[in-house]
Formats: sequence, structure tokens, C-alpha cells
Amino acid sequence: MYRAVLFDLDGTLVDHASAARLGVDEWCRELGLPTGQWSRWSYIEKKWFTRFENGEVSHVGQRVERCKEFLGRPSLSDEEALELYEGYLRVYRSSWRAYDDARPALTDSLAAGLRVGILTNGAEKLQRAKLERTGLLIDAVLLLATVELGAPKPQPAAYAAALSRLGASAEDTLMVGDSWTNDVAGPRAAGMDAVLLQRADQPRDPAAPADERVMSSLTGVVDLLRA
Repeated sequence: MYRAVLFDLDGTLVDHASAARLGVDEWCRELGLPTGQWSRWSYIEKKWFTRFENGEVSHVGQRVERCKEFLGRPSLSDEEALELYEGYLRVYRSSWRAYDDARPALTDSLAAGLRVGILTNGAEKLQRAKLERTGLLIDAVLLLATVELGAPKPQPAAYAAALSRLGASAEDTLMVGDSWTNDVAGPRAAGMDAVLLQRADQPRDPAAPADERVMSSLTGVVDLLRA
């Protein structure tokens, strides 16, 4: 039996993709740009967030570069880019929604006597606001934002810091998330067990092996933790 569980946040507990799609469409309308650019935005988002995860840019820096590339305005100052980016963030924030199985997974895990944390590649202020807005801010659930931890997933230091804050050992902890690299391969390399979440309305992570076992929802996660 496990003694602790770590959940990813975006794409696992909260529907990031839907909120981001709405955010970028409204942002384009405000800027007088064509809507329907979700695929291009998603590519740019993944590109720069991966560079943040690899330690190539800061969390703020990836926002700046996302904005410059998407708008095709590389000469923007960092301050100008961040100011423009707020137009996207405003709608993105207002569109946050938790998945129906998210809160039950957290509360059921707590009720089972497990230590519960949310390990997310983001800044604590934004991610805490996300939890509060979606009804997932629970006192006994520890928010572990990697910007404040000092290293993003999948860097080994991120998991070590999270486990230390959670007061749990790697061998007693399960990680659940929708990213093969960040939520499965990385935790396993750090000595944890991990399971990949593959929601029916989301594409399969192309990095995941074809024979990798997946969960289609967080329903029943406590049964898995007790197995």
C-alpha cells in the first residue's frame, strides 16, 4: 500500500486545454487577429514550456517568448510582451474548470489516510488561484509548484523537493498525471511508482509507449492506491 500520492494539475485535475483554447481565441479577437489558431498556439506553448522544463528559460521567460512568437513580434520588449500576454491570461483564468472526478480523487485519497500533494510545473500564485477558483483548494492537500521548488518536472530535483515537502519516501508514493515524461518516466526514475492518465477527450501522449497501462479517469484512484 502507498502512503502518499502526488497528482499533476493541468490536464489531470483541471481542464487546461479547454481554458487555453478559449483564452487564445478571445485574445485574438481583442488584438484583431484571426481566431481558430489553437493548433499553432498549442505548438508554441509546448515548445517554450518544454524549454522551461529543460532549464533553458525561466517561467516568466517562456511566457515572453510564447507571446513574441505567436504574435510574430520578436522586437517586443519583455515588459511589452508580458503586458500583452495578460490579455490571454485574463480569459484563460476565467475559463478554469475542474474535471468532475478531480475533487473526489483528492478527498477520497485523504480519507484513505494518504498524504496528498499536487506537483505542478507552474508558479504558486497562479496555480493556487486555479485551485481556489475550481474548488480544489483543500487545506490538507499540499500545493507543490515547481517554480518555487527550484526545478521543474522532469528534473530529478523537482521530485526530491516535492517528496521532502510532503514528508514521504519515493518507494511509498504514487504519481498520477497526463504527461508521460513529467508524470510517469520522471517519477519512476526518481524511485516512485507512476500511472498515466489518458482521458477520453484528450490525445494520447505520443511519448508514451504503446503498451503503457493507462487510467481513463481518476475515478477509483483510491482502489489503485490500496492495491
